[in-house]
Order: sequence, then structure tokens, then C-alpha cells
Amino acid sequence: KAVVSTQSTGDNGLDRRTAEQSKHSANVSVFVFIHKVDGLPDDQREEEQKRIETSIRDELNHAADITLNFKTWLTSVYEYSIFHALSDVNEKLIDHLLPTFEDLLHRLKITCCMDTTLLMDVSAKCYIAKDNDFTDHNKYEMCCDMLDLYTDIANIYSHQPYDDDSYSCVILHQVTAPEVMLTKYLRNNLILVCLLQESCLKERGIINQNIRKFSKGIGKVLQVQSEKPCS
Repeated sequence: KAVVSTQSTGDNGLDRRTAEQSKHSANVSVFVFIHKVDGLPDDQREEEQKRIETSIRDELNHAADITLNFKTWLTSVYEYSIFHALSDVNEKLIDHLLPTFEDLLHRLKITCCMDTTLLMDVSAKCYIAKDNDFTDHNKYEMCCDMLDLYTDIANIYSHQPYDDDSYSCVILHQVTAPEVMLTKYLRNNLILVCLLQESCLKERGIINQNIRKFSKGIGKVLQVQSEKPCS
């Protein structure tokens, strides 16, 4: 379970409504989005984050009836920090499926010598899961830009930009060496995004075969999940 609380810079502590809601829910995680940080200089953003975190801890220490886990994110709608934060919430909401998704992504990455594999929500531009070694958030932001471009171009020719056959291969000319971004639409608004070196394309047949296996694996996981009775 997850609760999202949005605060502006300059606020103090956790709003009482969020605290009360969390108190009556077991195993809940609270995500505090410190919003509108674009108005602060870079050197003041971390200071503001630490100040609000300290304020929340002090409030919780004085409230003996409230115990909760919280995490803060500096967010802004003018760059990708809001998508990073929402992706973190998504991972919490599917924590029972996350290890399976991450394992499938990691196996695909290792088998095909890829650099990065992400499972993303094509509309929200949030990642649902990432491979076990993922650390480069700049690549995630680049993937968001490319998905926007792909969707805009596809919308010119169709009212439904994605279907079961949707697949793309884009060569990105980087400073060091050309990199390739592969995307494959899966189902339920999920899309697989892979980054790999252009030299790996010589094994294109093996890559496509493994992507098909990955798609089937994700489909089986989602089918099993949908057949479980609601608690």
C-alpha cells in the first residue's frame, strides 16, 4: 500500500490527514513529493529536502500513536523528476510482482547483451520495473523522449498508435558510439524498452526471439494475477 502526500517548498511536517490515514493502514509506505523545487537554486534543493525530512521525523517522534515509513522526492512538472517519483510509487504498488518482472528483464538483458531494459507504461511514461543493474536515470529520460516522439509520429497515421504488432528500432548517435533503442508493445499499456550497442544488431534474430519469449512470460504473469480472487 502507498500514500502520496504533495508538499510545496517551505511546508513543515506531514499533513495530519495523511498521518491519520497511514495510522489505520498496515504496511503502508508514504511518499512525500516536495513539489515546485524548480523555483530553488540547485544547491538549496537538497537542503530543503533534508529540512522537511527532519520536520517529519520530529513530528513522528512526538506522535507515539503513529509509526510509518516515508520517503521524500524532489519533484517538478518541468522535468522528469515527477516521473521518477511516480515510478517509485508504482514499484511499491506491485511489490508482489516486481521480483518476477525484474528477473525477466535481467535475463533478457544478459541473454541479448543489452545495456538497459525497462518495462514502462507507455501513457504515463513511468517505468513499472527495471533490470537489476539499472542506475543511469539519464537513459530513462531519453527513453521518455523517444516514446513521446514515437507516439506523436504514430498518431499522424493512426488513431491507435500501439497494437500487438507495434515494434520500433531507432539508432541514437551518441558521442562515444551509436546506441540502439528497441521498443515492443506488449499489452495493458505496457511497453518493453531496450538499449543496446549498434554492434549487437548482428544478432537481430536472436534478440527478436528472446523479446517474444519475454512478452509471453509477462503475459503469463499478468494472466495468473488476473485469475486470482480479489481479497
